[in-house]
Amino acid sequence: MDAPAEAQVDLGVVRDNVTGLRKHVGPAELMAVVKSDAYGHGMIPVARAALAGGAGWLGVIRLDEALALRAAGLTAPVLCLMSVPGGPHAEAIRRDVDLAAGSARMVAELAAAAQQAGRPARVHLKVDTGMSRGGATMADWPGVVAEALAAQAAGHVTIVGIWSHLACADMPGHPSINGQLTVFREALALAEKAGARRAAAASWACPPCPAPCRAGCGPR
Repeated sequence: MDAPAEAQVDLGVVRDNVTGLRKHVGPAELMAVVKSDAYGHGMIPVARAALAGGAGWLGVIRLDEALALRAAGLTAPVLCLMSVPGGPHAEAIRRDVDLAAGSARMVAELAAAAQQAGRPARVHLKVDTGMSRGGATMADWPGVVAEALAAQAAGHVTIVGIWSHLACADMPGHPSINGQLTVFREALALAEKAGARRAAAASWACPPCPAPCRAGCGPR
């Protein structure tokens, strides 16, 4: 027997939830992560609802998602949280998509793509503070910062932010949060002369962390 299923998404609720988060994070900027088709809710309509609710940024994982947001006419800042070697970085740079880099090699690839695009790449450097899901370890971090600073001095890169990912952001008070923030502050100190903006929070960790914080799909 056929048993068709459908999900009804109330975009008004999405908008209102983002408005609530906007109030919750105070002066921090809020990024709505709409990766994976907004977790199956519909990337474009959810992105529009999130922006209407007060989100200032959109976050995705893949470059095709970022380019789809641009193709839909969305002009809000977009950060692609994962950069893959060989991706269409030059096109993303031309379409005003911010890019993440967690290795010196990726910084160099984005700098090369910027030269193809004819404009600097807006880059957010990712440091691994303990989650082990991408980003430079503290051992590799000085090399990443040095590569980024050299690319910035050459006019190929603008260092926009430094960010990380908290493993237990949905568990307030978990000891790993303070531990990761301690490492994050050490990474910021090493990169201080880059003048990059700070960004560390993931979902429920928004209030205690620097701006902008990221929010995706979580329990209500």
